Amino acid sequence: MAPGQGLTGFDSSLLGDESLSHEGRHGHRVPWRQYAALAVWFLLLLLQYIVVRVVCQFGVPQDCHPDTHLLEVVYDFQIMLIMGFMLAILTGVHLPDRSAYLFRFRRPRPRGFAFVGIMLLSGPAWGSLDRVEELSRISFTTGWFRSGGAKSVCIALAIFAAAFGLLLWHFVCAFKHNPLSGFLAYCCSRLSIWLFYGFYLFVASQTAGVYVHLHHYIVGFLVALLAEFNHPISLILLAAGTGVFVQGISAYDADPVIERKRLFLF
Repeated sequence: MAPGQGLTGFDSSLLGDESLSHEGRHGHRVPWRQYAALAVWFLLLLLQYIVVRVVCQFGVPQDCHPDTHLLEVVYDFQIMLIMGFMLAILTGVHLPDRSAYLFRFRRPRPRGFAFVGIMLLSGPAWGSLDRVEELSRISFTTGWFRSGGAKSVCIALAIFAAAFGLLLWHFVCAFKHNPLSGFLAYCCSRLSIWLFYGFYLFVASQTAGVYVHLHHYIVGFLVALLAEFNHPISLILLAAGTGVFVQGISAYDADPVIERKRLFLF
């Protein structure tokens, strides 16, 4: 049995402290490095939230309508931090090797500047897309395809091809660099969340008196879930997806997927 492994074969050094392997029978060393990494992650989310609020004052995006009441802001924080925590765990941000990769600011390869910069800029960049008339019209609705004709079809195919390419790359990466158990864990964890939202949308669409809107903060979250690997592609996807996720909550609010229609009698 390798040093640092118990009867379960778990390598306690992954928690950031090799002395964990010498703990007593009923002992437990608090993995403080994980908490520190999560604290940095939450601070980044809050900083991104503030950045988006600031650019909203300059009309980016044009239809920005952030919550201003304290109770609504606290609710936004609740959704952002809970979903952000899930995102951090599933992408390994709390693990020592992953956090060291993402937040490396020393030479060589100070990729931390790129990660933080992309995350902070992706929100305002996404918000500014509505200033490009052609991009602001993209809606993936029947009316959009009818009015745009072949051009709309080409745009949709390009977007779906890029999305499928990112999806395929991450699953291939998980398969190549992990044992079968790791690959299955990666696939099942992502697919279970995607299937949950798919089932949620299906049930909502079959329910009378309900509007369905898959907000882009949820889309950003679902896309960023893929980015678990120490590779530039995965780093960029995590930063950009998280930026879009926070931008959707900060610039608009953490609205639910469904909204019940109201009947006014007077």
